[in-house]
Amino acid sequence: MELRHLKYFVAVAENLNFSRAATQLYISQPALSRQIKNLEDELSVILFIRQSDGLKLTEAGKFFLEPAKDILNRSNIVIQTIKNNYTNTNEPVVVGYIPTILESFLGEALHRFGVIYPEIAVRFQEMSPSEQVKCLRNRTIDIAFMGNPPNDLEPEFIVKCVKEVVIDAVIPDTHLLASCPSINLMELASEKFIGMSEKTFPGRNDRIRDTCYQAGFMPNLNLLADSHASMIALVAAGQGVAVMPREASALPHPKVVFMPLHHPIYYARSTAVWRKEIPHQSLDKFLKILLEKNRIPETLKFL
Repeated sequence: MELRHLKYFVAVAENLNFSRAATQLYISQPALSRQIKNLEDELSVILFIRQSDGLKLTEAGKFFLEPAKDILNRSNIVIQTIKNNYTNTNEPVVVGYIPTILESFLGEALHRFGVIYPEIAVRFQEMSPSEQVKCLRNRTIDIAFMGNPPNDLEPEFIVKCVKEVVIDAVIPDTHLLASCPSINLMELASEKFIGMSEKTFPGRNDRIRDTCYQAGFMPNLNLLADSHASMIALVAAGQGVAVMPREASALPHPKVVFMPLHHPIYYARSTAVWRKEIPHQSLDKFLKILLEKNRIPETLKFL
């Protein structure tokens, strides 16, 4: 038995679905099924009951799950402890981000980190939130900055809010309200709203609906954009209005107005997401700088 067998077993046990587990592990479903069958043969037990409506853990599988997770966790602790205490090289910090965050606090954090730790390289890659999650799982990035993450990430990763972000309405500069100093979001209740693609920004439409619901209406989501830039372009083309974090106004936005909202002022979260394991030494140093500088009150309310 090898550690990969335990990793495969835990993924299937937590998903109770070979297809989802295979996607998470970045291997084919037939290959994953063979590995689980090999594990069952080696243990001489059946770990899963295969039913028409999905998988169920057998009693042996239920017993095996927690020890398997414990072994994987202990192995990660040992590996990171060795790297942190007995190697002389500084691993690079690999960062995934959405562009609005780079324009906001992330750029400042990277600058501070470079001044304090000039010997540690930082590699950063612009990618959508869905790509960030995939890259965290396959360990090609160390930390992700994705704005408001889907709620279902918290059981799998550490999710920390590092900044409060004011939400603005985004309207064409020809709109009747474009010259106002600020508006009530309810004034846009009859408008068509631009949403975000669930493929690239999972859960973001729920945030948009929550914001509008707090203002007293449910939005008519007309079109779905796959990025902040395309959302701005659709608003500029007169296809609807939107709600976006104010930091997105750092992106080019011709023919569009970022309109402040009042009564109440709405906030979103800018979050950092990383794996639930001891971070390698370079990431640990980066996290201490990031979280200490951007600490926010626990009582702050977000949408």
